[in-house]
Amino acid sequence: MKLFKHLAVLTLGLFSTLTQAETLVLIPGFQEQGMAWRFQHVASALQSSGWVDGGNLVLTPRGIVNSTVLTKRPKQAFYTLELPNQLSITQQAVILDQYLQALSAKRREPLSLVGHSAGGLVGRYWLVAFNTVPVKTLITIATPHTGTPWADLSEVAINTPLADLAAGMGIDLPRSRQLYTELREERPGNFLYWLNHQSHPALRYVSIVRNSKRPESSDFVVPPHSQNMQNVFALTGHTETMFSEGQHVLNANDGYRIAKILDASAAPRK
Repeated sequence: MKLFKHLAVLTLGLFSTLTQAETLVLIPGFQEQGMAWRFQHVASALQSSGWVDGGNLVLTPRGIVNSTVLTKRPKQAFYTLELPNQLSITQQAVILDQYLQALSAKRREPLSLVGHSAGGLVGRYWLVAFNTVPVKTLITIATPHTGTPWADLSEVAINTPLADLAAGMGIDLPRSRQLYTELREERPGNFLYWLNHQSHPALRYVSIVRNSKRPESSDFVVPPHSQNMQNVFALTGHTETMFSEGQHVLNANDGYRIAKILDASAAPRK
């Protein structure tokens, strides 16, 4: 009888640990590498908030590789990953699905996703088109949910000297043509109009919106109204919004904002 009680206590303790654990997946943005979350200090902010860095996942012909080896299963772990960032949203989502299935099998709990810029659309498209593993939260940062005017300008730039200038910055406009097409401002018949009118799974949706009143710290890439999932037809009335200072790029405060949002989701709701 004592042995049974001891095993019951151990089982209950393990179950409690698993249910309270958190797994966070950080999806890179437009033309970004997964390591951008570290270079731009989001990872260090998360670590100072109690999260453990689980490493950067890379899909290779040998499978998914992660150079970080955790000696034990942390309660709160975040992972970054590499995506073919010049390919379309739909193509990136195919690769994302492989990562998420692997992480879900490893961590055995619902995931929380955070996407920066176009990465937020990759995550949201994955939820609509794949949704193969349990997810409880999607957070997007400066994501063009209803498009960006820069995507329309890029189509014009492809056949001009601006394409050579972009190539010098590591941006292959012709190769990214489908991606720019999917990022165009929402209108009937295009990709974002289709996505924004699809049924989305029931989970927590949070937009971090750049809404600075100072010109020097404004987001000139994606208009604030486009960053807000409240303006997505299928999600109106089902999202939360957090306004922030800052330009389009990530910054350390984004890490603190993510931690705050997820702490709120873990707290009991009255």
